[in-house]
Amino acid sequence: MGRLSSLAFTSLAHFINDGSVFFVPFIAAILAAQKGVSPLDISLMFFVFYASSSALSLYVGRVADRSGRAFFMIGLGLALLSTGMVVFYLSLTYMEGPSLILLIMLAAFIAGFGSAFYHPLGASVLQSAYLKKSGGLALGINGSLGSVGRALYPSLFFVIGAYLTGYSPIVFFAVVGFLAATIVTAGSKSDGDEKLMGNRVPQREGRSIMTKGIVTLTLIAFLRSLATQGISSWIPTYLSTQKGLGVSNTLGLSLTTMYASAIVGQPVFGLLMDRFDKRAVLGLSSVGSALSVLAYLSVSDPIVGLGVLFIFGFFTFSAFPLLLALTSDYVPRGPSSLANALVWGIGSTAGGVVGPPLVGAMTLNDYARLGFSFEVMAALVLISAVATTLVPKASKPNGATPSAA
Repeated sequence: MGRLSSLAFTSLAHFINDGSVFFVPFIAAILAAQKGVSPLDISLMFFVFYASSSALSLYVGRVADRSGRAFFMIGLGLALLSTGMVVFYLSLTYMEGPSLILLIMLAAFIAGFGSAFYHPLGASVLQSAYLKKSGGLALGINGSLGSVGRALYPSLFFVIGAYLTGYSPIVFFAVVGFLAATIVTAGSKSDGDEKLMGNRVPQREGRSIMTKGIVTLTLIAFLRSLATQGISSWIPTYLSTQKGLGVSNTLGLSLTTMYASAIVGQPVFGLLMDRFDKRAVLGLSSVGSALSVLAYLSVSDPIVGLGVLFIFGFFTFSAFPLLLALTSDYVPRGPSSLANALVWGIGSTAGGVVGPPLVGAMTLNDYARLGFSFEVMAALVLISAVATTLVPKASKPNGATPSAA
């Protein structure tokens, strides 16, 4: 499979994956505004969603490296995500009280499991197809398509809602996801997976990823994601309950504006990762994320607020090229799903396990305290920016650093 084919298949998968994953916080806003679900229960839902993704990510990465069936597994992940969307629809449409809570937890688990697949596997495909000097840009372009999915899903919910009743747009997203899973899985029947299988990673080589660079980057990714996911997961609920947007077209527009900025941001940061010190670029993105959320909390004008949300999204939702381009500096060239899974699953996703429930806990069951919680999270993002100075410089431009953790 050629580079363009690899980029096309993985970009389609990224579009569906991120559209679905970032639609879960929107579902949380619906649960808060229309179903009266408490911050505690929504925090628990976030925990289940992100924990299932993080806990299974290393297993997914290990299986992908051993089997080489990356496209098949990416398609499986999309199918699971879509199944989770169907269960969310059933819970919102037919359930109330304790049964509603139980079913949204099941939906969160299934969708979270599905979300464990794409990022480490998609990055591994691109890392195998592109040289390191252009890998950041490839990851950025691919990530941009994921950002298109994030941006479109909230607004499409209301557009499709003009033709479908109730929560039926969620079913529409699920059907699109199943179709995409079929298309991407068909990629496994081409020579793409067979090519990756020719470079399968033996079990004994798994230990070679535990370099000082990978371990340090994983810890920084954890702290950065804890804070940024804690903020971004609750922003829909903050807008809905504290900015008076409810579940409206204005809410959809606000989220689309925030997520759409990464359509530009991901290729920009990917290009910067190819041209400059990757550690400095990662630190810059974290500083921009922290300062923009603090600015948003101080803004009252809605138009200016939209602009600040755009800036926040630009710096925040570009972790895919930022983290995984840097990961490639500390592992041997070739399939690296396990290393990607460590940085993304145990670092970035596990941070997402802790962040949203931590924000929920700081609200003390009062949505009015979300602003204070965001301030605390912004301080943690700044700490993660400073911590990037601890990441060692890669000693080899096209290989792993020799130092072990």
